[in-house]
Amino acid sequence: MVEPSDPGLLDPDRQALLGVLMRHRVAFVLIGGAAIQSHGRRYDTQDIDLTPDTDPDNLIRLAGALNELGCRLVTDPADTASWVALPPDYFTPRSLLAASVWNLATRHGLLDLSFTPTGFSGGYSDLAPGATQRPVAETTIVVPVAALEDVNESKRQADRPKDREYFRQAETQ
Repeated sequence: MVEPSDPGLLDPDRQALLGVLMRHRVAFVLIGGAAIQSHGRRYDTQDIDLTPDTDPDNLIRLAGALNELGCRLVTDPADTASWVALPPDYFTPRSLLAASVWNLATRHGLLDLSFTPTGFSGGYSDLAPGATQRPVAETTIVVPVAALEDVNESKRQADRPKDREYFRQAETQ
């Protein structure tokens, strides 16, 4: 763990969410907006995105962490009443692999798991070699963070309005 550059910017929920994953020794690479922030760039995000290692032992650890986090399935981000509460022991390695993406609400905030992030069909195995150990923005926790070039490539390929806005703003900085 490291000291945050500005302790006033510490996000206790982000810290707690990542802390559970670390305590369970889940192998993953941080991707998405939090990865961009962890590279020192501006990006507005409300969640943590990661791509987990699909090694069977890691999936057991990930399932344990998710079950501890009290997850709900996010069906419509704008309608929290539609989110589906999952049973306490819902996650297993088998259930995790039943979907390529999981959009979850945990007791510590939003968590998106992507086994095949846009542009990286191999997920963890594609992104881990270029990842570097970095403190996650707004935390004291150090994790493997996808290379900024890889995150940007994924966002270019996803081509969502918020990604296009990110690139427009980046050009002016």
